Amino acid sequence: MAAEAPLQGFLEEATCSICLDFFQDPVLIPECGHNFCRGCLTRSWGTSESEASCPQCRQTFAPRSLLPNRQLARVLEGAKLCSSHPGEEEGSLCLKHREPLELFCKDHETLICMVCDRSKEHEGHSVIPMEEAFQEYQIKLEDCLKAQKEEKEKIATYKGDTEQTVKEMLDLIKEVKKDVVAEFRELQLWLEGQEKLLLTQMEETEKDIMARKEKGGLED
Repeated sequence: MAAEAPLQGFLEEATCSICLDFFQDPVLIPECGHNFCRGCLTRSWGTSESEASCPQCRQTFAPRSLLPNRQLARVLEGAKLCSSHPGEEEGSLCLKHREPLELFCKDHETLICMVCDRSKEHEGHSVIPMEEAFQEYQIKLEDCLKAQKEEKEKIATYKGDTEQTVKEMLDLIKEVKKDVVAEFRELQLWLEGQEKLLLTQMEETEKDIMARKEKGGLED
C-alpha cells in the first residue's frame, strides 16, 4: 500500500485536468507551468488569438507562447502501464493470440504476449517482463514529475522576482513624481516671488518718474 500513494500522484500528474484523461499531445503554459492536452486547451480559450487564461489558475498567456512538453509525452505510455498493477494486467489477453499480456515491448511501448514476442513484428525488439517495465516507468514518471516540479518552482520564483521588481519600479516612480512636483512647486514659488519683486521695483520706478515730472524735473 505504501507505493500506492506516490503512484497515484504520478497518475494524477499525467492526467489533463480538463478531460480528466491521460494527456494527448501535452503542452506547457510557460507563465504558470501547468500542462494540458493541446486540443483541450485550444477549445477552452475559444477563438482568441491574442490572449487566453489558464483553466486551472486563470493566469493570462499568449496562445503562441505554448510549449510542447515532449518529456511528459514520452512517459505517458508508462503512466498508462502503471495505471493498473502488474498482477492485474496478467489477466488480460492479447486480442490477436488470446495469450496473457505478460511482456512489454520497449520499441513499440506496448504490452505483448509470448507469441507476439516470437513474431516478426517484434523481432530484434527490446522486450522485458511487464513487472520490470512497471518499475522502469515508475522511475521515469518520478523523474519527469520532479523536473516538472522544479520547472514550476522556477516559474514561481521568476514571477515573484518580476512582481517585486515591478513593485520597486512603481514605488520609485511614485517617489520621483513627488520630488518633481515638489521641485516645480518650489520653482513656482520662487518665480512668483521674483515677479512680485520686479513689479514692486517697476512701481517704485514709475512713482519716482511721476514725482519728478510733477516737480518739473522732466519735460513732456
